[in-house]
Amino acid sequence: MYSFFIRGYKMWRLFFFLLPLGCLVVCYSCGNKANEHVYQQLSSWDSMIDSEPQRVSDSLQMINPEDLDRATKAYYGLLKIISDDKTYVNFTSDSLINSVSDYYRFYDPKSNNYIRALAYQGIVRTRMGVRDSTIFEPLREAGKLFLSMQNPDPSIGYLINYFLGNIHYVNRSNTVADEYFRKALNYAYQERDSIHLFDTYLALYWNEMVPKKIETGKLYLDTLSSFYNRLLGKNYFILNAQSIYYDVIGEPENALEREKELLQITYNQKESIDLSRLYYNISDRYTGLEQLDSAMLYAQMAIGSIQDTTYRQNYLYYQNVANIAEKQGNLSLSNEYLRNAFSLYSQSIRDRLDTRIVELEKKYDLTEAENEVLRARQQNLRIVIGALVLVIVLIFIVMHAFKVRRSAKLKLMQAEYKMQQQELQAKILREEAGKRKWLLQLYSHISGRLAFLQGEFETLTQRYISSHPKVYREMETILKNTDTDLRDITKAIATDDEAFYAYTHLEDEEGVLNTTEKMMLMLLACDADNRQLATFMNTSLESIRVRKSQLKKKMQGKNMDTALFHD
Repeated sequence: MYSFFIRGYKMWRLFFFLLPLGCLVVCYSCGNKANEHVYQQLSSWDSMIDSEPQRVSDSLQMINPEDLDRATKAYYGLLKIISDDKTYVNFTSDSLINSVSDYYRFYDPKSNNYIRALAYQGIVRTRMGVRDSTIFEPLREAGKLFLSMQNPDPSIGYLINYFLGNIHYVNRSNTVADEYFRKALNYAYQERDSIHLFDTYLALYWNEMVPKKIETGKLYLDTLSSFYNRLLGKNYFILNAQSIYYDVIGEPENALEREKELLQITYNQKESIDLSRLYYNISDRYTGLEQLDSAMLYAQMAIGSIQDTTYRQNYLYYQNVANIAEKQGNLSLSNEYLRNAFSLYSQSIRDRLDTRIVELEKKYDLTEAENEVLRARQQNLRIVIGALVLVIVLIFIVMHAFKVRRSAKLKLMQAEYKMQQQELQAKILREEAGKRKWLLQLYSHISGRLAFLQGEFETLTQRYISSHPKVYREMETILKNTDTDLRDITKAIATDDEAFYAYTHLEDEEGVLNTTEKMMLMLLACDADNRQLATFMNTSLESIRVRKSQLKKKMQGKNMDTALFHD
């Protein structure tokens, strides 16, 4: 009973331990499913963001981004930036697009969304009024990534090239801007987007009109005019382009007509239209027609409609009123507005100088950062090159050591083999020397017996010389023949140079030694003593000593080895 209670207690403890863990797993699973559902919804909104940006913007407001995981939150932020741009929301900060770009750079750098984030990073900063290189760098990086894609999305290509062209257009680089706008036009045709086509043709038109290329601009204007009443909200831009064209070619009546049409459709535009600029243009058209009262009316309406009091070109509105008043003969009014214009112009110069200083500082900081990165890359390159050189040197050292070790091992093997050969030769020589010594002893014994027989013959000859003269003569003949044979033994057993070298290890290339001397040296190599030499050479001991002495001196005179002469 007690053991049953213990088991039940342990099971309850295990249950209470696993319960929170199970809840966490369930919550995490539910959270993943919820995020997956939101991500799919965002994907469907993404497909309609170009055609219905306002609807997408309203839908995004129903989602709390704080409840999303990082991937879904980044996607949400990207769509919010795009929808805000397409619904003409004024951007005051680039923090959201920066966070989106940072996420994709670290976690999904090869996706289309990262390229879009980089592109909109430049677009948002452009909409904020930034004029330094920080608007160009992300667009340029997006362009590089876009070109590296295997199946690039033409809508992304349009976006990048259009805004790169716009940056160069603002900076008066019309030739470079034209190149980017033409690329954007090509991508717009690929994606078959009428709005993108219109926007690109409009950009190409303004890019041609700035340097007064009227004929080319007229071609683009004709294409733009074909879109009239076909695209919602685009009539305003067509009329504005026509107004500028007619003003440039000297047709102020047509230009004024277009400006009045613009004024009628202004309130139907989704974009925030600056009425002050429109009134200024109408005033300028009336001035060209010498209708000064109407020109003054719209000039003062332009000043009254100024929304941005910090705009640098506001002084032009006051200068316009002053010029009209001067033509009307109202010099006091003209002087008043000229003073206001001069004050605003001075302020705009200070603002431009301050902005220019800030831009220079930013460019300087960017240059310093780029230089620092360049120095770091150069340092890393030097480290890599140094490491490679070190590795190559180590490889050569190892190879050289291996070669030296192999050579030393080979030399050692050769030395061992040579020693073995020398030991074998020494053993053979010792065996041969033993054999030669035995043969010499045998020859010495035979020679001794021959000498004994000769003595016995002489004794017998003395004893029987008178009684047997014929026998004596025959015996004397035998002894003389034997003596002659012994003296001519060098001729009978003369050896060649190979045999001579094998016994003495001496070379006689110049022919210094004669046959008898070679025979004597070969006998010395066989350890023959003077007595044996005398017996073998059939001469006396004294003669052998003299011959040996003479032979030694002869060899020394020719720088030959005399090691065979032991005494």
